[in-house]
Amino acid sequence: MDRELTGVGEYTNNLLKHLFEIDRENEYYLFYNSHRKVKVPRYEYGNVHYVKFGWPNKVLNLCMVVFGWPRLDGMVKKKMRKCENEKMRNKSQEENNKIDLFFFPNAVFFRVKCPYIITCHDLSFEYFDEFLSLRRKLWHKIVNPIGQYERARGVVAVSENTKVDLLEKLGWVSKKRSTNNQISIINDKISMIYSGISENYKVLNKKDPKLKKIRQKYRLPEKFVFFLGTKEPRKNIDSLVRAFELFKNETGSEIKLVIGGAKGWKNTSSTSLASVAYGAKVANTSITSLPYIPERDKRYFYNLARMFVFPSHYEGFGFPVLEAMACGCPVIASNNSSLSEITGDSALLINSHDVNELKNAIVAMADKEMAEYFREKGLERMKKFRWEKTAEEFSKLIKSIK
Repeated sequence: MDRELTGVGEYTNNLLKHLFEIDRENEYYLFYNSHRKVKVPRYEYGNVHYVKFGWPNKVLNLCMVVFGWPRLDGMVKKKMRKCENEKMRNKSQEENNKIDLFFFPNAVFFRVKCPYIITCHDLSFEYFDEFLSLRRKLWHKIVNPIGQYERARGVVAVSENTKVDLLEKLGWVSKKRSTNNQISIINDKISMIYSGISENYKVLNKKDPKLKKIRQKYRLPEKFVFFLGTKEPRKNIDSLVRAFELFKNETGSEIKLVIGGAKGWKNTSSTSLASVAYGAKVANTSITSLPYIPERDKRYFYNLARMFVFPSHYEGFGFPVLEAMACGCPVIASNNSSLSEITGDSALLINSHDVNELKNAIVAMADKEMAEYFREKGLERMKKFRWEKTAEEFSKLIKSIK
């Protein structure tokens, strides 16, 4: 795994960490493969085992796609036979080699014969393929996530919005409406399980010396609007920049804009102070563009920012808005996809296609009373999303399938 867990890696680590704390009954085998030496999280539990393989990933993926071989459950079984755990030795050979269920935390290249569960984080590739590079489109065509969801014994949807999107794309809702205008669900194997928010995200003491160090390290302005996300068209950074420019012209405010995140597809921004998004013209002194921000530093940005603005066109869940809320940072977010579901009435919601509406929201949130109102609402809202609850629901799903 990467030195810094992000996205699916962070989701997987938090889910497993809390799952292992409550489930000492099942035996878990953690499969990972890399031709190079990698560092993986360690879970010190008697029922958690590691099965490492040293294939070059590209070779392994190619073999599975072209030849339908090897099966991952078959690879794990061979390792299980060599297990030195005394508990496993005392079991029958048949039971010792049995894999009841495989779990995939995301759509990837795989081949298995045993039943499996898979997590669907979003269907942006289905609804907004214009936001994907040619390479990503080809990847999705080969991997065929929709087919993987269809064949799964169970699918975890991270939000109700994602669940509805899945039901529609898989054709698992009845096209005929009943007399009471309700849609019938044909297949109920999709389980909506909200992800949690790491305890690392919290309100920090304003005297915390690390806040000052982070401000100096990244040369952050005293007052700033904050955005964090991959710099790609789906995140709608161009609208944010234009709205911020309108805000500055209208109010003359001293507040700045800080845009953080790794470069994504069709990104023309740079880490310089000008033209951070798709040709939008902004003053050098008004905006700061930063590259990827390590996980360990993110909470300090949220604590330092005056507001967090996330005008994305589509999100399957929306971790950044909840992370900001947990840190006491008032949020402006789009009213589309899962974002309105996740934030409820705890964020100022806007139309992601309306730059003027976004500008007005920034003007409103610049007011201290308004910001304090959404700060308190956000802190209360984020309590709904706990990894302990995620693990409990996932554990129930496992038991229902076995």
